[in-house]
Amino acid sequence: MQHGDAARTHRSAAVGPRSARLVFAAAVGGAVAAQVTCSPDEQTLYVATLAGALVALDRAGRERFRVDLGERSYTAPAVAGDGTVYVGSDAGKLFAVSPAGQVSFRVELGGEVDVAPLLLPSGEVFVVAGRTLAWIDRRGNVVRRLQAKRKVFTAPALAGDLVVFGAQDDHAYGVRVSTGAVVFRTPLGADVDGSPAVADDGSVYFGTDAGEIAHLAPNGGVLGRVKVGGYVRGPLSIARNGDVVVGTYGPAPRLVRVRGDAVAGAFALQGTGSREFGVHGGALEDASGTLYFGAQDDEVYGVSPEGARVLAFRTGGDVDAPLTLLRDGTLVVPSEDGRVYALAAQ
Repeated sequence: MQHGDAARTHRSAAVGPRSARLVFAAAVGGAVAAQVTCSPDEQTLYVATLAGALVALDRAGRERFRVDLGERSYTAPAVAGDGTVYVGSDAGKLFAVSPAGQVSFRVELGGEVDVAPLLLPSGEVFVVAGRTLAWIDRRGNVVRRLQAKRKVFTAPALAGDLVVFGAQDDHAYGVRVSTGAVVFRTPLGADVDGSPAVADDGSVYFGTDAGEIAHLAPNGGVLGRVKVGGYVRGPLSIARNGDVVVGTYGPAPRLVRVRGDAVAGAFALQGTGSREFGVHGGALEDASGTLYFGAQDDEVYGVSPEGARVLAFRTGGDVDAPLTLLRDGTLVVPSEDGRVYALAAQ
């Protein structure tokens, strides 16, 4: 799934590359603004494009199949244990695709599916389509629906028995997985577009357009807020030591570490002066503690725990999506230049 697990922590057990040795640069026919995910055996990479296709690549970057999604897709494909791929698009549909590239079902949801689906322990898929929240079973039946007050732009995460997400009504939500009951609706004072991440203790972090990270208890109570200096519009990550890692927008874009109730460190990027320019994709932490992320300067960064840049790689377009690290240490980079890049391990 997006960020590797239902808690959206974005930690990898592999060690990432320290040099930009290119394995392939695969043209996929459209800009890529969603994280690339993979089959359970990591031999197939799944790419959703803004040209409206799900593209399957092999480990050499060759196309295995392509599925028409009817409209552009911003959703990181979610891959179940049996290899079924779940992906949405702005056509207002969720697709289930077999490992062979056959469409098992399409579900009409009536709103743009702009964020990554969440695989639930029951085997159901939780998906957001505009203001609609839907639970979908393995046969494509809608089990239940809820309506948020405004559009939801955050990929939902799983916090115990709650699905947590934020909405553009300035609130963070927790919804009971089994019943759909709203357990909390917490006001945060600004659009909540920074997809949540769930800490190991079950508390949840959200980013907002107030330039804050909000820390919520499992019951939705606000435990703290930290100013990080710019819009937080992409997914958050949780490092192994409990730090929250977040990308910010300008005028001084940064990758920021939050520890407790304070900023513990930051890696600054060259900004343009615009508040709409910055780091969108949440950082990936490898087994050594190095953080990997891309930015709207077309660059891919690897930053050591000490704050030194250890990887530099330039693409031909914005790198707004989170990166993926495979078990052998290959780093997979989606770019809005219409290519997926693979950088070899050490």
